[in-house]
Amino acid sequence: MVTSCAPEPPKREVALYNTYCASCHIAPRIDELPKDIWKNAILPDMLARMDIEEMYQEPNQVSTTFRPKIKLQDWIALQNYIIELAPEKLAAAPKLVTRPLEQFKAQEVALDTLNGSLLTYFDFNEGDNQLNYGTIAGDLQRYDFQQQTQEKVYQGNTPVTWLNSTDSVQIITEVGILDPSDLEEGQLVRLVKEDATIIQNELHRPVGTLCEDLNGDGTMEMVVSEFGDATGSLSLLVGNAAGNYDKTILLNQPGCIKTLAKDMNNDGKLDIITMTTQGNESMTILYQTDDLKFKAERVLDFSPIYGSSWFELVDYNQDGYDDIITVNGDNADKSYVHKPYHGMRIHLNDGESNFSEAYFYPLNGATRVLARDFDQDGDVDFGLISTFPDYEKTPELSFVYLENLNAKSFDFASKVLNDANAGRWFLMDAGDIDADGDEDIILSSFTYVFTPVPDGLAKRWANSNVDLVILENKLK
Repeated sequence: MVTSCAPEPPKREVALYNTYCASCHIAPRIDELPKDIWKNAILPDMLARMDIEEMYQEPNQVSTTFRPKIKLQDWIALQNYIIELAPEKLAAAPKLVTRPLEQFKAQEVALDTLNGSLLTYFDFNEGDNQLNYGTIAGDLQRYDFQQQTQEKVYQGNTPVTWLNSTDSVQIITEVGILDPSDLEEGQLVRLVKEDATIIQNELHRPVGTLCEDLNGDGTMEMVVSEFGDATGSLSLLVGNAAGNYDKTILLNQPGCIKTLAKDMNNDGKLDIITMTTQGNESMTILYQTDDLKFKAERVLDFSPIYGSSWFELVDYNQDGYDDIITVNGDNADKSYVHKPYHGMRIHLNDGESNFSEAYFYPLNGATRVLARDFDQDGDVDFGLISTFPDYEKTPELSFVYLENLNAKSFDFASKVLNDANAGRWFLMDAGDIDADGDEDIILSSFTYVFTPVPDGLAKRWANSNVDLVILENKLK
């Protein structure tokens, strides 16, 4: 009797899942979402992006956009398979042991007289001890910490999401439409003193602009993260002889959220490192092969439901190679549920830009990470924001400071604020605000309605005026 060791052919439903749920991105694991989310949110959204041949297609009708085609009986089999295997609920995230954050002293700051806070952008300029910030109303302001005064720099038509400054020129990024949209309403504005000029419009919800002399010719290029929604891109703007900009698409996909420039392969040319979300969640290095010519290489891929939100590039283990620190936890879309795989990940570089996950810190709703040696002991500590924490069970985890106790063994002490929910933390920066030789942390609040929060907390934010919290480092 002869028996075969060959594996059995995959079930029809498994083959369908691998074909259709990985046609645009890596396939999520079915057990990463509960049954009701699959049934009421993910599968209907997936259906809207497909052609069910027997349902929608008229005879001889030709679709003008790419939509995966599936037979009706296959679709029914696929959705039944997913719903059958999906869990009723997800496992809870591991319980974290936290301590009070004693190294920093919290100070609340109101930037205006209005209750609530709707800051869409800010960054701290340590050179002049000032904070540049933009709001949902489209204005750009500058706040002086020492004088506790501010001045209005610019009034736009839509929310400001980024600012690039030199001594004489400022490039302002306006998002256009803040909520998910594929309309090209965003723009870049050049501000020279009080003279504002639109230098690029018809952008897909731009959320950030990198201004850098990428090819070393003495002129500045711009790389725009057009987040978009179903459509978007990473775009390169290069100045031309007529004084305008020529646009080239570097990555033709939505969800680009943060971009840096650095020579990643030591060939003397600046490369581009970017994070994308919106389905194709990934980290990509665009290697500059020639004068402003780039070759894209994905170095990390994530599940399309992870909600990748931010990254830092830092040599965590001090081996001479930049590692990638990521946070995932954007929970404002269709799959709103607390997820045990949300948190911070440390991806170590082997020296050839191959990155592998070496550490995971679970944190529901993690959206921002800041990597610095805050206690000046020679290793990297982390500040973490969760814009979507479990406000019912663990509201204190909206901000977590990870003090690095042993970098080699990834031993961290988790520390939290005494009043963690003075605002809904959205953005974060660091700098020596009080000029005492150590780095402080700045948190900004955004009380826009993303997801449900307890009534008491919503009322507190609506009736209080906290735009920033300064965490003054008491090391020195």
